[in-house]
Amino acid sequence: MKKILLINWRDIKNPEAGGAEIYYHELFRRLPGTEFDITVLSHHFPGAPHSEVIDGIKVLRRGGKWLFNYEIIPYLIRNKNKYDLIIEDLNKVPFFTPLYLRSNRLHLVMHFFGKEIFRETLFPAALYVFCMEKLVPVFYRKERFIAISESTAQEIERFPVSRDRIGIVEPGIDSSFYSPTLPKSDPPVLAFMGRLMKYKNTQFVIRALARLREAIPGCTLEIGGAGEYLSALQHIAAQCNVAEQVKFLGRISEEEKRDLLSRASLFVNPSAKEGWGINNIEANLCGTVSLSSNVPGLRDSVSDGTTGLLYSPDDPDDFHRKAVSLLTDKELRATMEKAALERARGFDWNHMARKLADCLNT
Repeated sequence: MKKILLINWRDIKNPEAGGAEIYYHELFRRLPGTEFDITVLSHHFPGAPHSEVIDGIKVLRRGGKWLFNYEIIPYLIRNKNKYDLIIEDLNKVPFFTPLYLRSNRLHLVMHFFGKEIFRETLFPAALYVFCMEKLVPVFYRKERFIAISESTAQEIERFPVSRDRIGIVEPGIDSSFYSPTLPKSDPPVLAFMGRLMKYKNTQFVIRALARLREAIPGCTLEIGGAGEYLSALQHIAAQCNVAEQVKFLGRISEEEKRDLLSRASLFVNPSAKEGWGINNIEANLCGTVSLSSNVPGLRDSVSDGTTGLLYSPDDPDDFHRKAVSLLTDKELRATMEKAALERARGFDWNHMARKLADCLNT
């Protein structure tokens, strides 16, 4: 049995857990228990035990939120021989395990922020993350990687890293759960689902809504999710005179999300940066096409012109033109909905877990 330690800032029960945590948890919990013994090392948060087992995965919580990458170094050095493979999640601030661990190593990569981090947070914190990412090619170019998408794999190749050292395991989805549950709303609803952070760029769609309503009367936007950028988004909606037409739903259940994605005419994904864009696939399984920004990650989860459309990033004219075409041409949208549903069924978690197992055994 191969003993694996996965280092990630947050575990699946962390209140700030997001797509990265869902990705690794859903994959690793599906690995055969007779072949793999999985332990996750993450930072402690208030009220959580220092260790527990979640879906067959052992979770160890050490250190605090801000200095976790430094506080765990003594633990890793003391316990490195317990594990056959140490996997580091490279997410914003790396752990630099190649500097102090000679163990067998592998690195998971969602995406790199690059300059986009300066859109997300204050300059000192953004500069810190930016500089940490710049150090990754220096210390990791001889490592092995699993990328979340072809776009992310291409980013890693530019370190440079030989392509034969990069595997790709896309996020999976519960294809037995996501399916159309409600008819499409009339007037049409645009849906956004995700953490409310600046780089997710929900503000772009809010600003575009007033013009869109001139072409599509009664059109509204519903936003599922929570985050630190909520108050700013509410203020922007008021400034754009669409406060009554933008509904902030907050955190919603999986059943509520499925219903929203089903009755929406379009799922909009304006994010400035993504590793993949799993919400696009969830929407597709619910019979809804995506209108997404043409950025790395989203251009992987949307097959442009087949399962949805991509628009030029931050281009309101291109967004408006393509949104109107999808909302007014029902025959075009129906053709894309069918193609999107067929493609999305191929991204089942169990299938992706088998791809991961193959990567771990090479």
